[in-house]
Amino acid sequence: MDDDELYDEFGNLIGDPFDSDAESSSDERESIHNSKSDEERDAQHNEDGMEVDSSTALVKTEPSQVSLSLKNTFQPGVETIIAKPYEEAADEPVLQPKINKKIKVDFTDNMDNVQSLDEKLQALPTLNYSRQYMVDTMKLTERIRNVAIVGNLHSGKTTFIDNLVLDTHSPSIQQGVNMKTLKPLRFMDNHKLEISRGISIKSSSITLLLPDSKDKSYVFNLIDSPGHPNFSDEASASIQAADGILLVIDILEGITPRDKEIVSEALRNDIPITVLLNKIDRLILELRLPPLDSYHKIQYTLDALNSFINENEYSATYSWSKIISPIHDNVIFASSNQRFSFSISTFAQLYIENHSLGHVDKENFSKLLWASYYNPETKKFSKTSESGNLPRSFVHFILEPIYKIFTYTLTTDTSGEYLSDLLWNNFGITLPKSLFKQDSQILLREVLLKVFQGSKDFVDVMKKIPCPEEAKKYKLSNYTNASNEQLVAHIINLTESADASKFYAFVRVYLGTLKVGSKVKVLGRGFENDDEDFKVEIIDEIYIPGGRYKVLVEEVGPGSIAIVGGIDAIVTKSATICDLSQKAEHAVLFKPLDYSEKSVFKVSIEPENPSELPKLLEGLRKVNKAYLSVVIKVEESGEHILLAPGELYLDCVLHDLRVFFTDDLDIKVSDPVAKFSETCIDTSVTKISVKAPSKKYQISVIAEPMDTNVGKAIESGKLNLSDPIKTTSKILRKEFGWDALAARSVWSFGPFDNKYPSLLMDDTLEGETDKELLYSVKDLINTGFKLGINEGPLCDEPIRNTKFKILDAVLNGSEITKAGSHLIPMTRNAVHTGMLTATPRLLEPIYRVDATCKPVALSAIKRLLSDRRGDIVNKSAIPGTQLLQIEGYVPVVDSIGLESDIRLYTQGQAMCFLTFEKWDLVPGDPLDKDCYLPSLKPVPNESIARDFVMKTRRRKGLSGEPNLQKYIDPELYGKLKDSGLVN
Repeated sequence: MDDDELYDEFGNLIGDPFDSDAESSSDERESIHNSKSDEERDAQHNEDGMEVDSSTALVKTEPSQVSLSLKNTFQPGVETIIAKPYEEAADEPVLQPKINKKIKVDFTDNMDNVQSLDEKLQALPTLNYSRQYMVDTMKLTERIRNVAIVGNLHSGKTTFIDNLVLDTHSPSIQQGVNMKTLKPLRFMDNHKLEISRGISIKSSSITLLLPDSKDKSYVFNLIDSPGHPNFSDEASASIQAADGILLVIDILEGITPRDKEIVSEALRNDIPITVLLNKIDRLILELRLPPLDSYHKIQYTLDALNSFINENEYSATYSWSKIISPIHDNVIFASSNQRFSFSISTFAQLYIENHSLGHVDKENFSKLLWASYYNPETKKFSKTSESGNLPRSFVHFILEPIYKIFTYTLTTDTSGEYLSDLLWNNFGITLPKSLFKQDSQILLREVLLKVFQGSKDFVDVMKKIPCPEEAKKYKLSNYTNASNEQLVAHIINLTESADASKFYAFVRVYLGTLKVGSKVKVLGRGFENDDEDFKVEIIDEIYIPGGRYKVLVEEVGPGSIAIVGGIDAIVTKSATICDLSQKAEHAVLFKPLDYSEKSVFKVSIEPENPSELPKLLEGLRKVNKAYLSVVIKVEESGEHILLAPGELYLDCVLHDLRVFFTDDLDIKVSDPVAKFSETCIDTSVTKISVKAPSKKYQISVIAEPMDTNVGKAIESGKLNLSDPIKTTSKILRKEFGWDALAARSVWSFGPFDNKYPSLLMDDTLEGETDKELLYSVKDLINTGFKLGINEGPLCDEPIRNTKFKILDAVLNGSEITKAGSHLIPMTRNAVHTGMLTATPRLLEPIYRVDATCKPVALSAIKRLLSDRRGDIVNKSAIPGTQLLQIEGYVPVVDSIGLESDIRLYTQGQAMCFLTFEKWDLVPGDPLDKDCYLPSLKPVPNESIARDFVMKTRRRKGLSGEPNLQKYIDPELYGKLKDSGLVN
């Protein structure tokens, strides 16, 4: 047989002798049998050719057992299964399908095969203007406006941006016209959870070219922010990126607690505020208020907002207008659902054009339309109502025409005679007769679109916020080294790609230009303390945001907001971008926001299959990038902890972790619990010296409660140890009444987050302690102090609102500065000793409950809160409605499921939000060993602290219980116990 016939085209032998279907000769079978017999004979001899006695062999074998069969290899009763890895299961496909998981809806995902830039631009939704013209206009910073759209949940922020999208993208993007199946467009909600839940959970940006009333175009970078309090971190990031905010208020609900939080943040950041009073149609269609009552409702809302601004703690340093009023041209009226908006200038222009009033000054006329009265007989404006006989000018000229439009449109017949006359006589508008046969809701929307033409009134008001060139003066005011020649950009946050495989940076450019392919230096959040926390990156992609699509560009300049790819390697939450030539000491570094302050709701997680731990860790790394407020910790027991602001936030995190970031990884999640803290309520009962393991050094530290006002000053940064000691000392003496010696003796603040902080101070006497030697190890003692208060003695939780004093220290040896391994743990133990002798207590986080409900639901809410150790502290009626605004408090650990329970028990007549408000003492003594702790029953109120401490220690894998005995000598502990100083 030829060689060509023995082998196939791939070089494989044809006719495998062990294959049942193969043809093999008897000679081949015999040769195989003979070769195996030779192997059996060789097994009976050793290497020297000597015959091996099977009785003395370590492993005894018999010739009959040496075969291909494994049946006799194991004991009887053992079934042997030969696995063939090349055999696929019956239900396994030969070719595995490619699973494309999409975390977001993005039109740009379908362009992988499109190579040229022009083709990619043509594949995007078409605009009513030239996209290239918009890109060119972005080079003019005076024509750019960066606006954050913020407000309470369901106030209409996303829907308002939808109207702008429809105005600029029609007909490529359209909304349905059938009112029975009409759904909100929600173009800015591109995350799968946002679409399914109907709320925004991530901030999203879009760049639009919008004209004003004079047809001058401006580039608007609009950032849509979530309204739910759980996602306030996204709103904070949006405010940081913008040069002005548009606060969207539901006129029916008025000023909500969430609105007040946003206003406070804008005042603190010194950003101009513009107000959009949304859902004006609800005053007419739902509340059915007369025009004058609607005016009073609007006036009351603006008065409440202005009163809050004037009384705010940041009002004194706010440099923009502190009065929100239509007269100051910072108020817009709108109905996002009906797709119309207007300002008093809009109506002034309408009257001037339709009544041939060209000689009237528009600006002065606009002011008369708000705060004046009108006399129809003399056709003059008046500052007084003349004993109530004159109507308000706003009512006469604005509200009454709008009421007539709604009334005539919703009650018109198919001929539309009265409506046609109204529109022609007052606005010079005609409608096609076919439109009168449409549904009244569709007709109303079309009429309002004709009367209020597009978004020009929005542009006229918002163009008055500072352009990027002006905003740069106060945004970069602290950076005297910044110059126009260098690159300065701020990475606000990271946004994941549609398939969650990579991250893009959401960037605000202040100075310089970002170009594709250029090298930049990315400075991490810790660069201020570690000048090696940076990385040189190459920019791979630059996009202009477009909501559900992105526009690929080659570069973006100053004032722009862009999505940048390829620079996220060291970025977790935020970062700073500068050019390579920037020196570390001259770097412009944007101060990172602390998003973890409100993250007090936690769970522990682990993979179902322990071998998949690396996959879980990779997923957690992505989660830490994607969510600003999430905190990931690893306990000593090895369990991974996730902390978030609330249930909804944590639910979204776990969803993305399971489904998108780990490819359907099975994860075990513990029951949710709260994050705790520790404090003391008394001064240490005695001074106890703690010795180092070497017995060469010892230190005494006592603890006592600290003034909360001092803690607030540390929190706000008013007291900063980086300032000169004279500055800090002066503040403590004059504002808090400290004596001069104590004010100059403050050493350190903590814990790590500086929230409800503690401090360490030197209270030693010159004659008893070697001050020079003590100050030489100050850094080591500060390190031990911070370790001690970051993990307190009760259950390894941070110690807050406590003052620690060093009373004396014994330090010997010439190499004391090298004794860090002794001094650091010694100081940590001394801090814990002082804490345990100062009547320690456990602190728990408290949620503020903000609920809007009808009076009939009040009793159900009160009962639900009282069952969870909560209470209602304030309730007030919302003017013009039958609704109540309720404020209450509930411990975080008892708040689990509260929002769902309130909706369930009130049958949807109440809506509540939970926001972290404060820390409060847990009832009971955590060191009381004699308290009653029943099993499988609710713990009595006086035993709650002890119960929380013991369960937390058990969960963290901490042995025993908190006591003083493990920190001091047994002999000293016995004396203290005999004297009654410790239990």
